Amino acid sequence: MKEQPKVLIVGSINMDMIFYGPHGSGMKLNGSLVFDSVGYYCGGKGSNQAAAAARLGADVYLVSALGNDTEGKRMMDELEKNKVHLDFVSVLDDTHTGICGIYMMKDGSYVGTNVWGANDRIMPEMVEQALDSQSFDMIMMQLEMPLETVYRTYEIAAKRGIPVILDAGPAKSIPLERLRGIFMVSPNEAETEALTGITVTDEKTAFLAAQSIWQETQAQYVLLKLGGMGSYLYDGREGRIYPACKVDFIDTTGAGDTFTAALMIRLCDGEKMENAIRYATVAAGICVSRKGGISSVPEKEEVELQMKKEPA
Repeated sequence: MKEQPKVLIVGSINMDMIFYGPHGSGMKLNGSLVFDSVGYYCGGKGSNQAAAAARLGADVYLVSALGNDTEGKRMMDELEKNKVHLDFVSVLDDTHTGICGIYMMKDGSYVGTNVWGANDRIMPEMVEQALDSQSFDMIMMQLEMPLETVYRTYEIAAKRGIPVILDAGPAKSIPLERLRGIFMVSPNEAETEALTGITVTDEKTAFLAAQSIWQETQAQYVLLKLGGMGSYLYDGREGRIYPACKVDFIDTTGAGDTFTAALMIRLCDGEKMENAIRYATVAAGICVSRKGGISSVPEKEEVELQMKKEPA
């Protein structure tokens, strides 16, 4: 029997407060946004990715930090329930668990505001400790933590020959030179524009944006996550659009995290890139049809069942 892929996720833990309006839209009233309801969900890009990878069949370790508070305890319980190893998650008494306020729009897109809290204390030494204790097939990280930790995670992993995926969110403009040679950079639409200044509206602008990121990083792959347009893969020579699944959008929170985690697991399993992207697309399609971060991530069996229903 084939062993589970062993992966390391380096990134944030947040308690998400998601505000929903009529059909997901906010209404302006006297200068304020008025929403119908609010949901509290376990989230954060790091924990979303970790839970997604675990649900989709990987042996997952998480490097992160949270506060010694009610939100932190709830997050630990949720991650343990999802069978994520928490040996390298620091519980801190002098700060709070990260908080994210998410304002959900009627098309399923959202605007988020972050208070980093303990996420600002995710340090490179924590990554080294994890890598000294285990052997990993792949590492995934994102930008909801100190930028130096992002760079050092890649540099530490590169010395050990471990492929690294940067899920480049949330949207921000950062220097990419220190990531030169990385396995994959994968931003969504807003993140792509923040990194390149290019608004992706079609295959031509997708090519220009992906090429811009590749020229800075010389990544093996640049994979743009483009919502309803699907995804765009560029390998330094040519690019290709992979269409999205046709689904009813409810909440896109965690969809990009699910997509990239699913892709990572299939690549660790030895799948070809195009098959891994199709699998990731189906997983993300299930995710956007549900509310919440971790709570919206599908199980492996759900994705495999849906794969049989989707056209190749």
